[in-house]
Amino acid sequence: MPHITQPEDADWSPEIEAAVATFGNRARSEILRYLAHHGPATRGDIVAAVSSEAPSVAKHLLILEETGVIKADVEPGLRRGRAPRYSTNKARIRELMAAHRRYLLDL
Repeated sequence: MPHITQPEDADWSPEIEAAVATFGNRARSEILRYLAHHGPATRGDIVAAVSSEAPSVAKHLLILEETGVIKADVEPGLRRGRAPRYSTNKARIRELMAAHRRYLLDL
């Protein structure tokens, strides 16, 4: 079985880790693109529009929310029985994209 390693690069920061977690996955990119053009939207709206099933979308939304590139109109602890509407945080998307670009290209 292959051994997965983490980069030992001193320039690999939490921002780069967040950028890779955000943009290094096709489904997450598809969700972000949908929200950027059609949001705010509920999880059901997103599931209907993208090529991932509901459990996957739920997982991806959590990760995207953790990295700060999306936000919801209902706080995580208050969501019982309430369907939050998700929207993009374009400033955070720009920050992570810029950090990733700098890491890749500006040595």
